[in-house]
Amino acid sequence: MILNKIFPVLSLILLLSFVASCKHDSTGIENLPEMSFSKDILPVFQTGCAISGCHDAGSAVGDRVYDNYQNIMTDIEPGNPNGSKAYRILFDAFQPMPPKTTIPEPDRIKIRLWILQGAKNN
Repeated sequence: MILNKIFPVLSLILLLSFVASCKHDSTGIENLPEMSFSKDILPVFQTGCAISGCHDAGSAVGDRVYDNYQNIMTDIEPGNPNGSKAYRILFDAFQPMPPKTTIPEPDRIKIRLWILQGAKNN
């Protein structure tokens, strides 16, 4: 049972390690669809992060509010997912976010790609 929970996480870590090992080689990224902040990214933050008791405007934990582009960008380093706090905490082994559920792997990959593509407000 625990293997069913660990395997997808390990698979994603291996995939991300492979991608990260390429350093700043963006070969192939230009062939992927451009992520739209309003369509692809904001809904993930709104349903997974900017919720009551987490990072919404009314009860922001750690003074971090992830409800709009400007607020999210305080913890994003365009072009550098591993340097982006908002991205790194999605994979924190000791305190994954959000705490009660996890953001689905496809959405995490979208966020990573969006950051690699420059974290544009499009």
